[in-house]
Amino acid sequence: MLGYLRLMRPLNCLMTAIAVLIGGLIVLKGDVFYFAPVYMAMLAAFLIAGGGNAINDYVDFESDRINRPKRPIPGGQVSRSAALVFSAVLFIIGIVLAGFINWIAFLIALVNSLLLIGYSTSMQNKLLLGNIAVSYLVGSSFLFGGAAVGNLMLPFLLLLLSGLANMSREIVKDLEDIEGDRKSFLKRITSKIKEKIAERFRITKRGAEIRVGRKKLKAMAGISLFLAVLISPLPYILGILGMSYLAVLALTDLVFLVALAFIYKSHTKKQFHRTSRLIKLGMFLGLIAFIAGALV
Repeated sequence: MLGYLRLMRPLNCLMTAIAVLIGGLIVLKGDVFYFAPVYMAMLAAFLIAGGGNAINDYVDFESDRINRPKRPIPGGQVSRSAALVFSAVLFIIGIVLAGFINWIAFLIALVNSLLLIGYSTSMQNKLLLGNIAVSYLVGSSFLFGGAAVGNLMLPFLLLLLSGLANMSREIVKDLEDIEGDRKSFLKRITSKIKEKIAERFRITKRGAEIRVGRKKLKAMAGISLFLAVLISPLPYILGILGMSYLAVLALTDLVFLVALAFIYKSHTKKQFHRTSRLIKLGMFLGLIAFIAGALV
């Protein structure tokens, strides 16, 4: 039983459920403790996130045998076939629960489940496609919470802002890892198969610097983060959130603008890591700004 629990990665699932709670919280102005659909949405999101983690371990079995041998499948706690069935059960229960909330919640749950399966099976090694998928999934938890209470406007803005900021951070993380991955990869291949494998390498995350170019990746990260800053005042301009949101947002945008400058100045793994952490701090402050705007 412990192996199945570990397969879900409950802490990650809990973080997803909390994001759903926040999505409902900012719509209900804090009066969430008496609203059953939000709790049902939290449980559905918890289970779907667990299903996504389980299918990811199922797909990554071969690499986990080498890199993470203590994971439940390579560690022998859960068989590979059982993990696949367990993942399917979690997805189905989560989607059915969402269906009892409303049709919008059902649709989000269905799309996210399919996206989690698609990410694990085909998207996680594709640079921009994988990053877009992850960025949407990060923000969609807030949207799911809003859908549970029948209001998508504010959660959608939070999805948009968190998605853009996360997209920037994901690209920066790729830039952080790219040089080491590239050198490690090229070291392992023999001269006879170098040309063939290198061609495959061009279409993967590790080949992003070859295919796209470091400057272009920096530009993509910078544009994504700048757009987040540009549209961040919208909840105040539209009259959805008040001055308390704007007050915290000022600090949030300041952090993002500093990170934006760092993106273009970064060249080493350490510098990109620092930039990634700075964007993460800005995302946390942005979340606080939404909560403050909704409750104060």
